[in-house]
Amino acid sequence: MISELEDRWILGIRGAVVVAVLRGSAPTGWVLTLSDGAELILDGPLHITEGPAAVASEELPVLQLGELTGATVVSAVAFKSGLVRVVFNTGHHLIIRGGDPGVKIEIRKPNDFYYSCLAGVGEMSVID
Repeated sequence: MISELEDRWILGIRGAVVVAVLRGSAPTGWVLTLSDGAELILDGPLHITEGPAAVASEELPVLQLGELTGATVVSAVAFKSGLVRVVFNTGHHLIIRGGDPGVKIEIRKPNDFYYSCLAGVGEMSVID
């Protein structure tokens, strides 16, 4: 279940485990599949850090995204401006800036919600 605030949605994927990380169909694409059936379909520049980006000394190579297999989501937020932030129990923070050129984001959780972002506009559909 999602919660809506003025500037963001708290995504209902907390506690889900990353069961697969695969390359997407686009050259810069990735698909993260979670244990609760949710999928994060990401295309474009991704940023992954150990700890919050504000205090992390450097971004990690995106190719290390596969190391998130088995990690648990502790926080997942989709901002209406298009930024998505997912924090894992490993301390990794995945950040996707939907306003960056060429970025496309889709997050689907069956029978719950569908979030999409293109050109910096985040949209949420609740599925009943």
